[in-house]
Amino acid sequence: MLHVRGLTVGFGGEPVLEGIDLDARAGEFVSMIGPSGSGKTSVLRAVTGLLRPQAGVVELDVDADHVAFLFQDDALLPWRTARQNVSLGMRIRGVPVGEAEVRADEWLASLGLAGFGERYPRQLSGGQRKRVAIAQVLALEPRLLLMDEPFAALDAIVRARLTEELLAWVEREHLTVLLVTHDLEEAITVSDVVYVLSQGPRATVKARHEVAIERPRHLLDSRRHPAFAPLMTRLWDDLAEELSPGVHTADDDGRG
Repeated sequence: MLHVRGLTVGFGGEPVLEGIDLDARAGEFVSMIGPSGSGKTSVLRAVTGLLRPQAGVVELDVDADHVAFLFQDDALLPWRTARQNVSLGMRIRGVPVGEAEVRADEWLASLGLAGFGERYPRQLSGGQRKRVAIAQVLALEPRLLLMDEPFAALDAIVRARLTEELLAWVEREHLTVLLVTHDLEEAITVSDVVYVLSQGPRATVKARHEVAIERPRHLLDSRRHPAFAPLMTRLWDDLAEELSPGVHTADDDGRG
């Protein structure tokens, strides 16, 4: 579904990331973690074409109409209702207004927002706005979904609930996902593969880990799985090695 080879991205003279190789097979959930400044979001932007790489190639087995991007901010238009926000992408693609709004209401209902179509973003909670943003993306029926820490600003309970709902939808629809996250538990819980990027500038792929937890996944059950704690330790150690020399690894201090 997605093949990244030798990707190098920079702003000015020095690359932020260099020589990145990454794959996401059809139906696979892939996460990227790494220190701040390692260029994780730049990878997503290069995949979408929002950012021109200095070197390397990005190959997609789907056309651009089947790629969607769920940003960290909900990116809703404040002057449009929830229904109008969800239907906007469909209307841009030529779906008649009436049909687009009916489908928008169906998507809102599927995400627990039946009857909220007339509300504006300012009239919704943070979790509700994020559901509208998810509906807006899924209504376009993507095959490849890119996500940049989409739930980072939400409280823990809302974040867990939305993660569970989105994970179920991804598994049911067999979507391919590339997620950027700083949350190691989230990366393990949702992913089939986790890529670890090194510290930038000139960040590279430091490690690639497969997650040996069967699907379908549930958040609490995944955290209790025998494979969870050992992988958590390896990810922690990978990141700790990228920090200052005085930082201990999980093996040194017992965390994991």
